[in-house]
Amino acid sequence: MRLPAVVVLALVAASVASNAWAGELLVVSDSAGFGFARGSVVEDGTSVKVPAGERLALIDASGRGLTLRGPYDGPLHAPQTGAPQAAVLAAVKAILDPGVNTPVGASRKAGEGPQPPDPRLVDISDDATVCVDAGETVRLWRPTPTRRATVFVTRLSTGERAESEWPANEATIAWPDKLKIADGESYQFALTGALTKPRVLVKLVPPVDTSIASAKRLADAGCRNQAVTMLEAIAAAGDR
Repeated sequence: MRLPAVVVLALVAASVASNAWAGELLVVSDSAGFGFARGSVVEDGTSVKVPAGERLALIDASGRGLTLRGPYDGPLHAPQTGAPQAAVLAAVKAILDPGVNTPVGASRKAGEGPQPPDPRLVDISDDATVCVDAGETVRLWRPTPTRRATVFVTRLSTGERAESEWPANEATIAWPDKLKIADGESYQFALTGALTKPRVLVKLVPPVDTSIASAKRLADAGCRNQAVTMLEAIAAAGDR
């Protein structure tokens, strides 16, 4: 059976688009210091140099991750474990592009400076929009946990307040039991000794799994920091 010409043209166009993306990888790590800015495209087969102690984290057009750790000096090869999909790299690009629809209340530093190692953690170091799963234990994270401190959490719409002791050398603690987590509410965090009192807008959008689709859901909800962290986790799964 002969296919209509319009269908044939559509299939050819889709094939050309897939092939155009097939040899590309996107940089998801903050690697501008050695020539690879976050969000930049690197072609498969490109010779790259990663200094000792540095890493280059990437995602290919099939959604698979690759992380090269220095010292490394040689060709870059995509994992090639799945069919290339233009939508995959388009979604990753949209997450990494800081100029794409950043919602009010979202942190401007997405992906810059110290970041939580897990996208489910609530970073209280800066103003942000954060997605959480109310069905699980929500944990707070701070980047420099060397000293003991007390954290005061205030629900801004009601003035409700709770506090928790934060032991020295502990990067995370549980969200205070006495303070309800509500969708669309803003909370202020005051850590003893800190100069700022960050405000966090909470959204009940749980990360379903570690995938491009989940990262996109987080970014679409305004939780771009967490989306970037998830992309780095995907890249780390292909650590070399």
